[in-house]
Amino acid sequence: MSAQSGIQKSSAGDNGFPGTSIIPDPKGDSVRYELVNEIEVQASASSIWDVYSSKDLPKLIVKLLPQVFDRIDYVSGDGSVGTVVHVVFAPGSVPQSYSEMFKTIDHVNRLKEVKQVSGGYLAMGVTSYMDKFKIISTGPNSCIIRSTTEYEVPDHLAAEMAKRISVQGLVTMANAIVKYVQAGTQ
Repeated sequence: MSAQSGIQKSSAGDNGFPGTSIIPDPKGDSVRYELVNEIEVQASASSIWDVYSSKDLPKLIVKLLPQVFDRIDYVSGDGSVGTVVHVVFAPGSVPQSYSEMFKTIDHVNRLKEVKQVSGGYLAMGVTSYMDKFKIISTGPNSCIIRSTTEYEVPDHLAAEMAKRISVQGLVTMANAIVKYVQAGTQ
């Protein structure tokens, strides 16, 4: 998918959908999904990482995407590892809200991991849900934003959740951050 800020690239997964891998549970009672998207960006990895790793990202992303987010409130912490935020989406969104914790902010590898801890897809039966953002330098003024959603769901809910969960929200966020960085308003 072409975008003003980059090109979406994905590879075919096990189920034929782009960027999707299905990893069956050896016990046979749940399924683990990994949804991956990569966007090539004409901006330095450090400038993109500065935004993703910023303690102010929750407030910034609400300003950049008011049609997606109603608000993001800090429950505990200051934006560093261990911070819990409550995310509230625009009316009509499913899920409407959830709380998530910043599990990893790795400045060396430019990796941020955010795990849902209550509400959202967990309240709908998903047993584990995590978003990951990895910024990969490809040159002095170019990089790749790899956005990954990993979740595990009981077999009986797998088909329904596969219809609801996608990586598209992370792609929208990545494109908004790229536009912000390229506009020089950082």
